[in-house]
Amino acid sequence: MFDIDNYINHLYKLERTGIKYSLKNIRALMRALENPHKKLKCIHIAGTNGKGATASFIASILKEQGMKTGLFTSPHILRFNERIRINGKFIADSYIKNFLDDNKKIIEHVKPSFFEVNTALAFKYFADKKVDIAVIETGLGGRLDSTNVITPLLSVITQIAIDHTEFLGNTLEKIAKEKAGIVKQSVDLIVSDTHRKLRNIFRGSRTFFLDDYLDCETIKANIKGSKFRIKLKKKLPGFQNLEGLFHIPLPGEHQVRNAATAIFSVMKLINPAPEAIRNGLEKVKVNSGYKCRFEYVRHAGKNYILDVSHNADGIGAMVKTAKKILKGFNNTVVILAMMKEKDYKTSIDKISGFADYIVFTKPDYERALEPKILFEYASNKRKSAFTTNNIKEALKKAKEVTGKNDVILITGSFFLVSEVIRELGLSGF
Repeated sequence: MFDIDNYINHLYKLERTGIKYSLKNIRALMRALENPHKKLKCIHIAGTNGKGATASFIASILKEQGMKTGLFTSPHILRFNERIRINGKFIADSYIKNFLDDNKKIIEHVKPSFFEVNTALAFKYFADKKVDIAVIETGLGGRLDSTNVITPLLSVITQIAIDHTEFLGNTLEKIAKEKAGIVKQSVDLIVSDTHRKLRNIFRGSRTFFLDDYLDCETIKANIKGSKFRIKLKKKLPGFQNLEGLFHIPLPGEHQVRNAATAIFSVMKLINPAPEAIRNGLEKVKVNSGYKCRFEYVRHAGKNYILDVSHNADGIGAMVKTAKKILKGFNNTVVILAMMKEKDYKTSIDKISGFADYIVFTKPDYERALEPKILFEYASNKRKSAFTTNNIKEALKKAKEVTGKNDVILITGSFFLVSEVIRELGLSGF
């Protein structure tokens, strides 16, 4: 029996080569693998925030329509295999092992990054398994992202925000131009980004701005999800199924928008049955594994919200949701950890006006920002802040200051949420 952990650890070691923002390596890998990406029908999705949700909703709807659907997303929460799925099912350990064994020489020769190997693995897997369609999320940017060797059936760009400035630029315009690099001349583009000033960057004869075609209204939202209504602003042939009431098992107006983008995108490609749309939205967690986005868990007498928002705009959307959804609780204790490259000051500013207590910590990961840096910035703004050295200490402190009807909200990093799940011994993830 082989030990899959050894193979996954080998993949993780490739992270040390750093991010390689170029298409040279992935093209070399594709040639060595006989260009599996050219055998795929794809939907390609880029954006700063919302692309994972949109990809997951699209994949879930397509699955409910009866299509064999591949889904490639990142990062993962607990297991590497989460990144590559067909109809919700993880890629098998044995396939990962065989792929790395079979391609050891080319990987050693090309010296690709972690994400470049992940991308090659996903394309080969989807081609070998003969999926009907593959939903592909970019990893970083778009123009030079490893996934951008595909020519998709449809391109989608979600919300643009300031992030990864060392690679993409430090303005929304520069970042949007990098994201727009996925656009292909002969391919329809759906844009759900809300910045009017960025429209000219995406504008083209085959561009469809979501806000020009749809009105989305949240009717009701609680900790278990959101009910919303869609109305068409412009008549589009075959789009009658878009109008009406829908439900998603996720709270937040930003998630409603992501769901609406997914519906619109699928409608541009096929004419799905109304029940496929509704079931796809309802079953998104099961069909795609999309979890830990403002996810409520009751465990050992405490209330927890798990949320992987990891940049300032994402945390801002999370706080907006929390203010509406958590009114039934008394105090909110936020456990926050962030990566070194993130805008922690803006993130803390957004949280400080909402949280009753903040506990700063760090996951066991080299890119994690030291909690004392977070604490020093926050201590100038509030007295109810604490610093801890690790996740175990953070959870202990949060439990100490919470009562029966309080809630502990964990946010700021995938790595943080992953460690919390393991530390608490939560099941179902």
